[in-house]
Amino acid sequence: MAEDQGQEKTEEPTAKRLQQARERGELPRSPDFGGAMVVMALCAMLMFIGGDIVDDIAGQMKQSFSFTRGQIDDVQDLPMTLGMSIFDGLWSVRWLFLVALVVALLAASVNGGFQFSGKAAAPKGSKLNPLSGLKRMFGTQALMGVLRNLLKFVGIAGVLVLLLWQRREEIVSMSRDALEPMMVHGASLALTIFTLVSAVVAAIAILDVPYQRWNYLRRLRMTKQEIRDEMKDIEGRPEVKQQIRRKQRELSRGRMLDKVKQADVVIVNPSEFAVALEYDEERSSVPIVLAKGKGEVARAIKERAAAAGVPEVSAPPLARALYYTTDIDDPIPEGLYRAVAAVLAYVFRLSALSGDLQRPEFTAPEVPDDFRYDENGQRSTGKKI
Repeated sequence: MAEDQGQEKTEEPTAKRLQQARERGELPRSPDFGGAMVVMALCAMLMFIGGDIVDDIAGQMKQSFSFTRGQIDDVQDLPMTLGMSIFDGLWSVRWLFLVALVVALLAASVNGGFQFSGKAAAPKGSKLNPLSGLKRMFGTQALMGVLRNLLKFVGIAGVLVLLLWQRREEIVSMSRDALEPMMVHGASLALTIFTLVSAVVAAIAILDVPYQRWNYLRRLRMTKQEIRDEMKDIEGRPEVKQQIRRKQRELSRGRMLDKVKQADVVIVNPSEFAVALEYDEERSSVPIVLAKGKGEVARAIKERAAAAGVPEVSAPPLARALYYTTDIDDPIPEGLYRAVAAVLAYVFRLSALSGDLQRPEFTAPEVPDDFRYDENGQRSTGKKI
């Protein structure tokens, strides 16, 4: 849109924007994190079980290069022997494979998660555009990649120089040892170097993870107009609007019906309307409307009132007047004070009666002409409705 031009992308990306990026295969990944974690785990494993692995492989090699006369004559068994030797060798390093797999999966879940995207694998003509290629080569991402690689080079070089300088006498003395001790010392030194180098790469990768996350969210930032357009697109769909309204009605109705048990009386027009009122002198000097409804909602209010033991009074004109002139949690209008007071006085008189006394007859109070409505909410000044 033309009006988007010049606007700064200051808003955090929405959930829809993030999902679209994932579908395109864009994830906040550090390129070195997974590999560094796997290498570090393998180095740790080699420190603990490296000796056992070497002994197993050495024994298998000795056995593999030792042949009996029968094995030499029976050449048909040689493929089977070779296959068993390969299997035994792989079995010796099984824990290394297992640890590498588990660590790789855990590192991937931390480093952006898993996402297969057909869009990312599909060929794109923009990748063949020389201008796009130059932009990638000299953009911010390329610059940060150069700085990251330069930092790795400096870190690895510094570790190697420092370690080799500290071990210089040991390295020189190794040349005077016999073959087997020299190989043991050499393997130990190589493992130490490998571990320290991997630790440097891992440290840089760990620092790179939050940067990649920050840069990923920064690239996906949106303008205020993009936010508004997305909201219009989502809310403009008829099915989404209908679902939102339905959820709102359900939540509002549920909260309203939960209040019926607090009411002092439910005034009804038996066929259509129901209004639940509460009168608490400590909270308000005027009765409050807790719930009101028509048709199905009115029936639900009456059911909740019956279950909670809230008295129900039939006063059709007053029920319609309250329904059409009040809102939930609002006080009743001043013009209905007298009529509602008569209903509450009757209800309180009933609550004071013992069970063996006869229930007094209720006379519906008069409703002022200004508050008379028919079933459809039309004003009527007639005395009888």
